Parts: sequence; structure tokens; C-alpha cells
Amino acid sequence: MKKSVFPWLYLGLGFAQAAHSIEEVLTGLWRNMTVVTGALHERLAAMPHLNWSGEGFAAANIAIVALLIGLSPFVFLKLPWAWKVAQVVALIETINGIGHITAALLSGAYFPGCISGIALLAISIPLWAVPSIRRIPHGAD
Repeated sequence: MKKSVFPWLYLGLGFAQAAHSIEEVLTGLWRNMTVVTGALHERLAAMPHLNWSGEGFAAANIAIVALLIGLSPFVFLKLPWAWKVAQVVALIETINGIGHITAALLSGAYFPGCISGIALLAISIPLWAVPSIRRIPHGAD
């Protein structure tokens, strides 16, 4: 009977995203969205130019956290589709963390979400990159 750390890491990723969302909301990331997405839109036309209210941004972050944590019971049940979805979520969270940290490095200053972005990277990368972690174990835990 082999146990897996994958469900616990995924749940931890949900909590890291909750902390990340709190950091983004408390530091007013939505105020920077127009500038950041505008610059990205100039380089990549497919990227939409976003303008959010604080309330809308907070609501979107609550929905994201609810979806991430809401998937975790299915991950703990070792449902193959849930593990695949969790790996995609982990890859998206890796990109999210990289984006915030890159913005801080390029600006040479604090950028909202960059501190918790480190936790996103630390937890999300093993979920999609480490084969022994992402394999569904056979047998009961």
C-alpha cells in the first residue's frame, strides 16, 4: 500500500492560492491590471486589456480559491480526471507565480503577489514536474 503526497500538496496549493489572493487584494493588484495587461496586449494581441474594480477582483479570487479547494476531495479520492485537472491547475499556478516574481524583478520593487508567488512555485512545480509525486498509487492508502 503506497501513499501519495500529491493530494496533500494539491490541498496546500489551494491554501497557497488563498494566501496569494489575499496578498493581491490587500495590496491592490487590481489597480495595476490596466497597466500590466495593456503592456502585455501590445506585445500579444490575444491578451485582453483588463480593468477591474476592487470588488470584482476580490470576487474572482474567491471563486478561484473555491474551485481549487473544491477539487481537492476528488483528488483525495484518487480519481484520474481530478489528478489530471490538478496537474493543469498546478502548471497554471506555476505560471502565475513566475509572472508575479518576474514583475517584481523587472521593476526592482515589490509587486503585489510576489511574496506568496514563491509559495505557489514551491508547491505547484512538484505537482506537475516530479513523476513519482504525480503518479496515482495503486492499492488502498
